[in-house]
Amino acid sequence: MLCAIYTRYSSDLQRESSIEDQERRCRQFAEQQGWAVVEEFVLADKALSGASLAGRGRLEALIQAAKRKPRPFDRLLVDDTSRLARDYADSSKLVKTLQFYGVEVSVVANGIDTSQKSSKMTMAVMGIIDEQYLDGLAEKVHRGQEGRVLKGFNPGGRIYGYRNVPIEDPTRTAKYGRPAVLGVRLEIIEEQAAVIRRMFDLYAAGMGFGAIAKLLNAEGTRSPQPPRNRPDKGWCPTAVRAMLNNERYRGVFQWNRTKKVRNPETGKKTSRERTATDHVSQEVPEWRIVTEDQWEAVRRQNARVNASGIHRLGGQCRTEKSRSYVFSGLLVCATCGSKMVIVSGGGKRGYVKYGCPCHRYRGTCENKLYIRQDRLEAQLLAALEQRLFQPGLLDSITSLVREGVAQRIAEMERQGEFTTVDSLKLRRDDLQAQVDRLTDAIATTDGMAVLVAKLKAVDTERQTVESQIAAYHPMDLKVTDQQVRQHVNKTLLTLRTLLDGDNVLAARAALQKHIPQLVLTPVEREGEPIYKVSGGVNLDGESKCVMQMVARDGLEPPTPAFSGPRSTN
Repeated sequence: MLCAIYTRYSSDLQRESSIEDQERRCRQFAEQQGWAVVEEFVLADKALSGASLAGRGRLEALIQAAKRKPRPFDRLLVDDTSRLARDYADSSKLVKTLQFYGVEVSVVANGIDTSQKSSKMTMAVMGIIDEQYLDGLAEKVHRGQEGRVLKGFNPGGRIYGYRNVPIEDPTRTAKYGRPAVLGVRLEIIEEQAAVIRRMFDLYAAGMGFGAIAKLLNAEGTRSPQPPRNRPDKGWCPTAVRAMLNNERYRGVFQWNRTKKVRNPETGKKTSRERTATDHVSQEVPEWRIVTEDQWEAVRRQNARVNASGIHRLGGQCRTEKSRSYVFSGLLVCATCGSKMVIVSGGGKRGYVKYGCPCHRYRGTCENKLYIRQDRLEAQLLAALEQRLFQPGLLDSITSLVREGVAQRIAEMERQGEFTTVDSLKLRRDDLQAQVDRLTDAIATTDGMAVLVAKLKAVDTERQTVESQIAAYHPMDLKVTDQQVRQHVNKTLLTLRTLLDGDNVLAARAALQKHIPQLVLTPVEREGEPIYKVSGGVNLDGESKCVMQMVARDGLEPPTPAFSGPRSTN
């Protein structure tokens, strides 16, 4: 019997050798049973929680491998049920999926073999125990954090303006011989505290979040932390706003206002508001950085700004006006890689303009070129239509799509997604082997009724497969040039109709489906600033077949008339 091995540990704080220990025990079990381990399918998910199946790429790879024909392994070995999942519904579904494709699961530590009928009850009990472990752990952690909050300790991570100082208990010893930590207190960092006080004074004097962020970036003031998903580093308006509303800086700790809830569909955690009775407010005078006058001055200024009715600009359908922007979310600044957004306009006379947010709000990007939204859309739509329907392009796109379709069909055949006569014969032979085993079992047990019924069912299925083999006709998977041309032509015409129509949402959805992104590069032509646009059109919905359609890397002339006034910011 061929076996795969799956291992997992859930936290960066755990030892990576846990993976080695799990694998060693699984290998010993396989050796005792006389089974062979398929080295290609000894896979591990590291530092990933078992609370959800989402994001566990190695486990998903094993599931996909189990679906192949022929199967590369017959059994999956895990050290413990919790390594599969700590949610009973997830573990039950996972086992059923593997069994459907002919793969059984052996749990080494618990002695569970899913091919045995008694395994269902044992798996259910262990699944509930694993799930309750997470619930109990979360409750204990939350209880411990609440105790630290009430004692004036910091229950969370790092906070700008403070350093974490552990409070040690010399009478107790923790792991590795170190003193036990009773809690973590916050100690003010005067250099950062001065920045915080200045931010409060600047905002109270009338400077906005964006202006403060740009000023700090221009002065080279170090930001709290680098961004996770952006190449630029620096202060941003949202960080400034969050700090101006952080009550820690006035010596008050607001805790337990929200809770994390895991989405069962995506596996991601989202914040939910707790009831007011659950909120905890604790005064910690030694945390105070700003005076009460500074705090109240910021509150008054914020109330004045909100009362002034300043229009909020922004794309991605956040406002009614932004829903009319055809290219929202598709435009990228070539200088820093940020998504281009609406950065000005929206008044009675002002034109709405696209620009780089890292220049406009942070001052960390050198691209200061703005362009009117109406001009960009008109000229870019015209450029797209010109290139999509230029003579000879249909033949080039048809050739690309035909190659992509051929590659996809070949990949599906390799993965066994089509029923072939060979796969039917393998199934028939497997059923015949089951018939032979059941016949032998009946002969030695004087024909138990359950075995006889099972024999009839298996033999009926074998006869059905025999009929399918006799009537089998190979599928014609060839796609003619005419079919591909018709598909491409239909897609182009549909795209043109949507772009020429009045339904902006439908046009934007079509663009997002067929155009991954459009990169805007600021250049000069005859002394005037313009944007050179590059990108590709993807007509089959697959990223493997992208046709460069707009000027790229200067190989074609830049899109004409993409000019706009220079920013004075």
